[in-house]
Amino acid sequence: MKVSSTELPPRQVSLDIEVEKDRLDRAMDEAYRRLAGRVDVPGFRRGKAPRQMVERMIGHDRIVEEALDRLLPEVVTEAMEQEKVEPYTRPRVESIEFDPLRLKAVIGLAPKVELGDYKHSLQITPDQAQVGDEQIDGVIQRLRESYAQWLPVERAVQLNDRVGIDLRATLEDRDEPVMDSKDAEYVVDPEGAQPAQGFAEQLVGMSPGDHKKFTLTMPEDYREKDVAGKPADFEVILHWVKERELPALDDEFAQQVGEYTDVTGLRTAVESQLRQREEERVREKLEEEVMSKLVEISSIEFPPQLVENQAQYMLDTFKTSVERQGLQLSQYLRILGKEQDTFEAEIRTEAETRVRRSLALDAFATAEHIEPDEQAANAETDSRSSRALERLVALATGAGRNGEIAAENTAEPAKTSDTERQTPEVDVPASAVEEDQGTA
Repeated sequence: MKVSSTELPPRQVSLDIEVEKDRLDRAMDEAYRRLAGRVDVPGFRRGKAPRQMVERMIGHDRIVEEALDRLLPEVVTEAMEQEKVEPYTRPRVESIEFDPLRLKAVIGLAPKVELGDYKHSLQITPDQAQVGDEQIDGVIQRLRESYAQWLPVERAVQLNDRVGIDLRATLEDRDEPVMDSKDAEYVVDPEGAQPAQGFAEQLVGMSPGDHKKFTLTMPEDYREKDVAGKPADFEVILHWVKERELPALDDEFAQQVGEYTDVTGLRTAVESQLRQREEERVREKLEEEVMSKLVEISSIEFPPQLVENQAQYMLDTFKTSVERQGLQLSQYLRILGKEQDTFEAEIRTEAETRVRRSLALDAFATAEHIEPDEQAANAETDSRSSRALERLVALATGAGRNGEIAAENTAEPAKTSDTERQTPEVDVPASAVEEDQGTA
């Protein structure tokens, strides 16, 4: 077997392999015997039919395919041993030629990471977790809104009222009405869902028993294309009006929300959860900045197969998640208005970012002599990466600038990492807090 090797950027080697004809012939014979034992030829016992008849039934290409399935892994392995190539990724056969059998295999080599001067170059001032009275008041206001009641009123409609209406909408060139509802309930909110722009404003000022007609343009994205963007004649009969009454902010309300004796206890709980989430947001932002800076000051070379594998994993994981919601990926992308190529390019970009960060953090852990936790419960508990990230953050913020860090900080996994977050449970509904903090 003849082998020649060529180094390819980045961190790959190409092996050009030529296989002796005798070896290919032996592989073909062995493949034929394996296949012949699986084929039923009329008039012959299995495995006893003439070779020509078997080949006519299964095809010569099938025998070649069977032979190469066994032969190629063998010759590539021998070629790597001969050229002293230590593979980091699975070899990939990129081309095959016959007469004689020649193949080209590309193998990814171990990544090469040269860390920058992280002990002096990583200097980041972290944000301070701050929670103000306005944030607390905002959460409590939303809690009050979630416990609000709708009470009947004898007055004209105002914005944000709930009303009961009969609604009919027609088009000039259409026999059937676009809408025809009786005793429908509707919240008069211009920012909320409405059949057409301006509908909510048309209801303002109406009183129970009023009958009103008006014309509005149907939305351009209306589900029926022959209706979208066309003027529609609306007819509304108003039956009743209700306004939303918020509960008083008193101790009784606090007890209704959770196990609090008074409003002070409720405010304390809200502030605690807001602070926990803000601290987590600050921590995540700091880790993001530190990892980006470490990658920026370091030289990182790796075979492209790492990004391809990571991107495929991310894509498969995303598809599985979407399918659990009863959608195909193509349907989901149509909803987002995103092309498949654009989406896959975004996945690949994120995959490359993850690969670079993972390699840089692993090199940092090695440089800092951070070892895996032998008592880790399972492989998913990446305590080495968690402790390396914590050490990196400490260096970047000054806590470990002189190479010193508290022993307890490296003895246990960090409380948070870039792959797993935990939020303490409290009685205050999380949705009220999350709405206040946006991306927190």
